[in-house]
Amino acid sequence: MRETRQTLDNEQNSVLVFVSNTIHHLMRGCTLESSKEKIFMSLKKYLAAMAAASAAIMTLVGCSEGARGTEGSSSETVTLSYFSWITETKIRPFIDAFEAANPNIKIDLSVAQGAANDYVSTLMQRIAGGQTPDVFHMSTATRNEIMDNGHALDLTGEPFMDGLDETGVAMYSKDGKQYGLPTSAWMGTIVYNKDLLDDLGYDKVPEDLEGFIKLGKKLQAKGIKPYMEDSTVVSGSFLPMLGGYYAASGTSDEEIFTGKSTFEKQWTSPITHWMRLVEEGVIPAESVGLSDDQIKTAFLNGEVAMIRSGMWIVDEFREAGMRFGAAPLPALPNGEPFIGGGPDSPFSISASLDGTKLEAAKKFLAFVNSEEGLKKLEEAGWLSTSHKYIAEVPEEFKDVYTKYLQQGKYYWLTLPEGGADIEQELPRQFQLLIQKKTTPQEVAQQLDKRWMLR
Repeated sequence: MRETRQTLDNEQNSVLVFVSNTIHHLMRGCTLESSKEKIFMSLKKYLAAMAAASAAIMTLVGCSEGARGTEGSSSETVTLSYFSWITETKIRPFIDAFEAANPNIKIDLSVAQGAANDYVSTLMQRIAGGQTPDVFHMSTATRNEIMDNGHALDLTGEPFMDGLDETGVAMYSKDGKQYGLPTSAWMGTIVYNKDLLDDLGYDKVPEDLEGFIKLGKKLQAKGIKPYMEDSTVVSGSFLPMLGGYYAASGTSDEEIFTGKSTFEKQWTSPITHWMRLVEEGVIPAESVGLSDDQIKTAFLNGEVAMIRSGMWIVDEFREAGMRFGAAPLPALPNGEPFIGGGPDSPFSISASLDGTKLEAAKKFLAFVNSEEGLKKLEEAGWLSTSHKYIAEVPEEFKDVYTKYLQQGKYYWLTLPEGGADIEQELPRQFQLLIQKKTTPQEVAQQLDKRWMLR
């Protein structure tokens, strides 16, 4: 750059010296008028030459600066805003690993200050205010509004969408287009006391309803309550059983929420089969009113053989010296064994992005669904369902993880917008079932009424 400008200065000085000498030469021995004419013609000729030389040199200067500008843009830092579903402490190692692998991309991280509802409300406020984060998380509560209104980028066909669990992808798809990258899921299973089952000659929990009931009766004969779950929330046993029924029959809850079917038509039979657990004493009536902690204490004391729980209890149960295992919920007739679970909130890209920011966002999602990224997310508590990485899960849960979660054999009721009343009504109705104060058909009819009144 400096050499080019120096060349320009030298050329200009040379031309000026030449013109000065020419004027001096022409003035010698010439009349005033002829001198003026000759001087004018000479100046015109050489000034044109000087202009041409200057233009050529400036073109070289421009090319040099243009090349420098291109080089600068390729190394320019891109800042990407990311609104995380989990706390900064948990997600920071993942962010640091991504930035180390992509030094030209910096993440402007923000997190919700409270529970899931706080994230949902904050995200929707930012979207409504025209400040959609470059990368964010959809959820079952926001997916319809986000996909229907074009806030999320269509990710269909992107290389980073390869190797994903189809169950999770389908949940965040619309009209054949994919809008979320779900690489992890949670799971809820039966957790059982190995010693109590060993005493009865069982090395695992039966995977069919009849076998499960038979085990329950043997436990009752020894004064042990067979199975308990927290009845203050949606039934952790019925929903996985329903999921296995849906998978085998080819139906789904979407038919209810789109008006093609009803709770009464779809749920009466599965609830009737589930109700046998109550009728045969496998689920005792006294479980109604007990908190999750109380049920867990009874399990640790050997008073209950099986509970509905998950990996979050591993450390506590190991410290208590308990031998325990995990199992799927038994299959209903014409169903298959299933576990409870659902995809974690997927990563999505703002549909408004383009250019370098869009490329940066795609690199971010590609890192999410890479072995390194999935390992870092596992450290943050996310359980991989991607085929790119098999998570390191506790020994007690390896079987259900590989055979059920990794294979998409999990289910949880996903309610559309306006389904909050159903979520509140379900625990009440199942408490009545456990107390034998209602019937399966009446429960299904009541759910239809609540859905119609939403």
